[in-house]
Formats: sequence, C-alpha cells, structure tokens
Amino acid sequence: MANENILKTKISLLKEVAETIVSTHNIDSISNLIMDLALNYTRAKTGSILLLDDKGELAVKAARGMDKTLITALRLKIGENICGKVALEKKPLLVKDIECDQRVQRKGADKYETKSFICCPILMQDALLGVLNISDKIDASPFTEDELDLITILANQAAITLENAHLMSELRSKTIELEEINKGLIDADMLKTELMARISHELRTPLNSIKGAIYYLKDKKISSIAEQAEFYEIISNETNKLAFFLEGLMDFSRVEKEGNLLKKKIMNINDILKDVVNTKSIKNLIADMKASVLQISHKHLSDIIGDRTRIFQMFMNLIEGSTKYMSAGDLIEIKTSETESAVEVEFFIKNRQIPENELPFMFDSLAMWSLPNTPYKNLKFYLAKKAVEIHKGTISIQNTPEGFFIKLAMPKSLKERRDAEINELSDIFLSFTAESMGLTQCSLMLTDELTGELTIRSARGLDEDIIRGTRLKLGEKIAGWVAIEKKPLLIKNVEKDPRIRKKNSPQYNTKSLLSLPVIANDEVIGVLNLNNKENGKQFDTKDLYLATAITKRVSHMFEKLHKGDLKGKDFKIVTGEMESLLHATRKYQKQSEKLMALVFQVMKHFKCSDEEIGMALYASALYDLGLTQINDSILKKRSKLSALEQRIIKTHPFSGVGLIDNIEFTDTMKKIILHHHERYDGSGYPDGLKGNNIPFISRVLGVIDTYMAMITDQYYRKAISKDDAIKYITSEAGSQFDPKITGAFGEVITNYPI
Repeated sequence: MANENILKTKISLLKEVAETIVSTHNIDSISNLIMDLALNYTRAKTGSILLLDDKGELAVKAARGMDKTLITALRLKIGENICGKVALEKKPLLVKDIECDQRVQRKGADKYETKSFICCPILMQDALLGVLNISDKIDASPFTEDELDLITILANQAAITLENAHLMSELRSKTIELEEINKGLIDADMLKTELMARISHELRTPLNSIKGAIYYLKDKKISSIAEQAEFYEIISNETNKLAFFLEGLMDFSRVEKEGNLLKKKIMNINDILKDVVNTKSIKNLIADMKASVLQISHKHLSDIIGDRTRIFQMFMNLIEGSTKYMSAGDLIEIKTSETESAVEVEFFIKNRQIPENELPFMFDSLAMWSLPNTPYKNLKFYLAKKAVEIHKGTISIQNTPEGFFIKLAMPKSLKERRDAEINELSDIFLSFTAESMGLTQCSLMLTDELTGELTIRSARGLDEDIIRGTRLKLGEKIAGWVAIEKKPLLIKNVEKDPRIRKKNSPQYNTKSLLSLPVIANDEVIGVLNLNNKENGKQFDTKDLYLATAITKRVSHMFEKLHKGDLKGKDFKIVTGEMESLLHATRKYQKQSEKLMALVFQVMKHFKCSDEEIGMALYASALYDLGLTQINDSILKKRSKLSALEQRIIKTHPFSGVGLIDNIEFTDTMKKIILHHHERYDGSGYPDGLKGNNIPFISRVLGVIDTYMAMITDQYYRKAISKDDAIKYITSEAGSQFDPKITGAFGEVITNYPI
C-alpha cells in the first residue's frame, strides 16, 4: 500500500513538472515552481535552487525560508561547502543527522532548524546545471530515502525544463541577431541601389562624350592630327572617369561611410563563424561540392568590435570565394587564435593552389575588368577585403606546398570596445525609455571626450543627417543649458515659455518636451531629450518624475561602465538582461497611463518625497512585467485556473525581479516588485508579509492594480463599474489592503476622476 502511494506521488509529481515545462520559458519562474514542488512533496519549510552562472559559480536562483541578505550574497565555487561538493561529485546526498553523518559531520549547524537535509545536483546528460537543496521538515522528522527519490526525480525533470528555457533564451537572442542582420542587409541593399542610381546618372556624361568623340573621329572631314589628338584626349579622359566610377561602384567601404551603416557591437568571432557555417546557403554549397568544413576554435577567444552583419557577410564571401578553387571531397579548415593586439582567423584549403597569375590581383576590383578569363572570379575576395578594411583589420592570401591560406586579423581596441559598449547601452536604454513612456521621438546625447561637445549617440524618430550633424557646446540650446545647469527641464509650450520662445518645429506633434541631465560620478556626461508622445499629449510633472527615475538608472549603468565594473561577461549579462526587459516591456499589454496617474496622485496625497514618487512611477511601469514570462494559454484562459496554474501565476513577481536583477541598483525597487501581491492581513504571496512589513509602494500598487483590473475587461470576465470597484476596495480595507491607502485612494478617485 505504501509503495502504491509512493508511485502515485511520483506520477503526480511528474505530471506537475510536465505542465510546468510548457507553462513558461522563464528561468526565474521555473526555478521558483520547482522550489515550491520540492517543498510541497517533502513537507519541508526551507529550500534553495542554486544555478551555475556565467562565471562558473553557484548562485541562488530561488529560495524559501532563507535570510534575504544571504540569498543575495551567496556565491559558491564548485567543491566549496556541502552544496559545492555535491556539485563536484554530481551525486545526490541525503543527510539524516548532520552531527552524526561522517560525510558532512558538523556540530551545532545553526543554519538548519533540524539536522536533516537533502542536496541533489541538477544534471543534464552529466553536465551540471545547478543544485537543489531542501531542509527543515515541518514535523521536524528526518528526510527519507523515498523523499530523496522524489527530489532526484524532480531535479532530473528540472534539468530538462531549465535546459529547454536556456535553449529558448538562446533562440530568442538568435532571432534578435537575425533581425538585426536582415535589417542591415536591407539597409545595405537600399544604399547600394542608391549608389547604382547615382553612378548610372554620372556615367551618362562620359559615355556621351566618348560616343560623341568617336562619331566625329569617324567623320572624314576631321583630318588634322591636332583635331584627332583632341578627340583622343577626350576619349582617354572620359575613359579614366569611367574607371574611377567602376572603382567607386565596387568600393563598398565608401558606401558604408556615406550611409553610416557600421553598427558596431561586441561580438565573438567563434560564434559568427559557427552561424555562417550553419547557414542554409553555405551548407548547400558545401554539400553540392561534396566538400566539408572543419572549425577549430580557440576556447577563450577575446571579443572584437564591429558590425555583425558586415563580418557575417565577410566570412560568407571568403568561404564562397574559396570554393572557386576547390574540388569534390576538399576540406576548408578554419582556425581561430589571437595575439595581444588582434583576433586571427585562418582558412586553409589543403592540396589546392590559386593560379600564380591571379594571386597578385585577388583583392583588385579593376583586375576583374582588365585581366583575361577572370571576370568576377575574385569579387567575393574583394568584398571580404573591404569588410576587413572598414574594421581596420588585415587580410592576405598565399600559396604553400600544402595548399592555400587566407589569413585575416581583426584588431582588439580598448577605445573601440568602450565606444561599442556605450553605443549598445545607449540604444537599449533609449528603446526602453521610449517603450515605457510611449514616445515616438527621443534622443540620448553624450559628451565628446575630446571636444566636450554633446553629440547624439542614440536616437528614435530623427533623420540620419540630424544625428550625424548635431554637435552642441555646453550651454548651447536646450540640451546644452540642461548640461550646464545639471537640472532637468520640463517645457510645456516652447512657443510661450519665456526661457525658450521659439517656433515649434513641424516634426514635433506637441509643443512640450523634457530634457534631463545624465550624471555619472557627479559629472554631466550627457542629456536625455524626450520630444513626441504617441498619444499627442504634452509632457507633465508625472512624466518628469518617471523620466528622472529612468535617467538615474541610465546614469548608474554608465557610471559602472566608466569605473570598469562592467567587463567581459558582466557586460553581456547586463545587456542580455536589458534586452529581456525591453522585450517584456514591448510585450506588456496592460493599460498603464491611468494606473500611473492614480499612483502619482496617491503618492502626492501622502506628501511623499520626489525620490519616492519617482520610484513609485518607475515601479508602476515594471511591477507586472513578470506576467510576460508566463504562457499566454494560462494568462488568457477563460475558465477557472487549476491549482498548478495558480502556482505558476504566483511566480510572476520572481520573474519580474529577475528581469531587473543585474541592472537595478536599489534593493528597494526589487522588494516593491516582489511583494506587490502581499495582503495586509498576511495571506498574500510570495512571502506572506503582513501590515507595514509590506513595502509602502507595494501596498499602493496593490490597491490601484486591483482597481484597474476590476474596471477592465478580462479574458475570464467582463469589467465591473467604477462604483462597484471602489466599494470592493473599501470593503477589503484591513484585510487585503492597507486602510490608510484605501482611504487615500477614495479621496483621490473622487477629487481626480481618472
């Protein structure tokens, strides 16, 4: 009978984990769901899931019953402490009495209420993902072998779920990269089309001149040598012009420069080569030739700075160009390495030679037109060389007795890396600002290190000519004034404001604007300019508070960058998290403008400080983003949610915190988001906080979020009237809501009908 119950428990556990797998691809949600399942099925109070981070250390991803400060600070190396040793040995550990067990004997283990615990590795095909720990059973009894078996099953299933989430995250990143590449290719194609049209227009004059000269030379009346020489000179000059235009047509570096196409980012050449080799066109080309590609990658290759689209195309061209000299069964061997100053890539085609008469002209565009029997043969190499040159690298081709080599070196520049990091941060933060505030036009200006002038580093809704041509001295125009004064500026009407009084530009749909200083290490490093709202409304004080809160986060991140606190993997972690936050913000569909207006008025009612008001408005833009990490089939379900689906929904505060974990500089904001579903009587989630232990802003959001949800149509019910919603809010004072906040809300909703 006992075995039958255990079997039923295992089946129930597997069923719940299976439903978890399809409910969300968010690692924070999954970790917290797995944590809850582990505690529920073993009747334990305390537990944690530690996952391997990018530094190869174990960090807490989900925890229950642990000290909050310990959760944030805990980092374990593999082999360190009990958890680290389990990770190293990759074997589950059941300890019934920590003071007697010879494997972990430890007297007076204060961290455990009881002496028994389970520590189990989370493995995916013997690869360590993390460790699952549980301790302190509710009845104080020791854990059993059956419970160890349950936790092992759960850890194995957790590995599948976490690996699936990781793959989905990688797929999303690849999708974003491919979108960028596609956009880059479209932009490049448009510029090339424009260049072709321009050169075609320019070609008409020399062609007509040549045609005219030949016509007159054929005329029998022109007999003098002087006149003939004059027409020959015309033909010669115009032919030189044609050669120049042909060179211009092929010189794609000039196209890049004119179009400002280079979108430099930090990237790893190994990753790009892997993507290139796996593209359908290259796979088909190699398969048709019955050839193969071998990639030998340097394991710890440094990143480079460049335009990913251009570098991607460059490697495509080198492989395609090399196949011109290959035969069936040949192998392209690609090796990567690095020196102190450059990352190097070597293509080797064994037992093949490039004809000696072609070798000197491999990168020469004009040779394609002048050398016999070589039309277009080295076009791919020429284009690859141009891509290398615009990245300030070098490339060469040489024959050896073993075969021919193509060698290229891409420089590692600290300055270019820093510029790329600044550009990447600028682009993501500006996009997040635009999405959060509903803007169609905004820009981020930063000070030039050499001249001190403000230049546009990222923009939305501005013409390329304006972006490239704008340079402001400190004190000049609105942005320059903001930089000098170190104060934000809210202008409700540029034509009537005595400080400005200028005609509004037709490109702006309102006459109002916001301009805020970006300050790092007490120095102004830039200015954030906000111009057009999607809804056409003017900027107000509420927008100023929200924009100030966002700008503080921008400033903090730039400060960390300038101090050198964001290096290598740390920078990738931060930008990856920011991309996830931006994606969630774009996906978020809940109405927010009215909610923010109510939050603003309630915070003002309590005479909160400017800092608190800004925090509240910023939190109101973020607090429910964790819902975007849950499958729509649950969020949009029209019938009653199952117990598991309810547990899944209750993980969204953890997912919300996970979205800002590495980019938010205050624990206060994280606590606001984590606890916005706590109830005043202590029956809420995730921690069952009670009364004033719930952050004040969380309590404010709890009231207003509930009100907004009730007056809005939901998938499972229609909206109720505002009066009925207010009655419900009032009736729940002291149980679900803080009575002081419900009273304030009642006054606000009466005096400020929103």
